[in-house]
Amino acid sequence: MAELEKQLENAASSAIKIGGKQVNVDVEDIRAKIGAQINDAIATGMPNQIGFGFISGFCAGFAAKKAGKVAAVGVGGVFIFLQSLAYTGFIEVDYGKMEGQVTEVLDRNHDGKIDQEDAKVALNEVLEVLQFNMPGGGGFATGFVAGLRQG
Repeated sequence: MAELEKQLENAASSAIKIGGKQVNVDVEDIRAKIGAQINDAIATGMPNQIGFGFISGFCAGFAAKKAGKVAAVGVGGVFIFLQSLAYTGFIEVDYGKMEGQVTEVLDRNHDGKIDQEDAKVALNEVLEVLQFNMPGGGGFATGFVAGLRQG
């Protein structure tokens, strides 16, 4: 045990090579400086704000993905129902008109097509609404994306 303590003391105040140069390292001094910076950051309240923002964003993203799945089931169910009625001759569906109206709603950047850019614009619009008056907006956005991936 004494041998291990001696090795730790030597490692804590030993010289290392960085870029070919000998540099003396005092681990205790580094630990004290980092600890002081962490304490200063905690005193500002920022870690709590980011933590709250991240947790809120994660929960919102998780819920949004689940709601999106429910909406997909609903839209798919309606399509199956309409298609079944059209197949049996009860109704006629004007899919051209329907496509035009859906494109009008989902084409967020108004370029005439639904693509990845529209998804980015929609995500930014959603984040703008959800981050309104949030103390840790950056943490919220990160949490929201993590929640979307997890959900």
